[in-house]
Amino acid sequence: MKISYLLKYSVVLIALILILFLVMSLFTYFFSYNKILNYGYSFIAPLSIFLVSILYARKTKEKGLLRGLEVWAVYFLIVSILKYTLLQGTDINIIKHLIFIPVAIMGGILGVNIK
Repeated sequence: MKISYLLKYSVVLIALILILFLVMSLFTYFFSYNKILNYGYSFIAPLSIFLVSILYARKTKEKGLLRGLEVWAVYFLIVSILKYTLLQGTDINIIKHLIFIPVAIMGGILGVNIK
């Protein structure tokens, strides 16, 4: 594990999530409010984790399963810190975040195997 790569891709993960939320919010604000678009918000975090896992594992070129878990761990740590500091100890939906583990692992495995 190279900490410098992990930190770099952690920043990419946060930036990607924020950019996708901004785009979705602007799209729903200016164009239309549809209940189908609300389901799109639930796919932003797993999509971001998947893409960043691919990029991180592709850069390190070793052990995609562990690289995906590292990206998920960073995501979960960031979400936990933000929930406990900004929302003063609000409960975290652990099951929802545990579902993101296979997504991160698949991204890591694909990232290692993509040429």
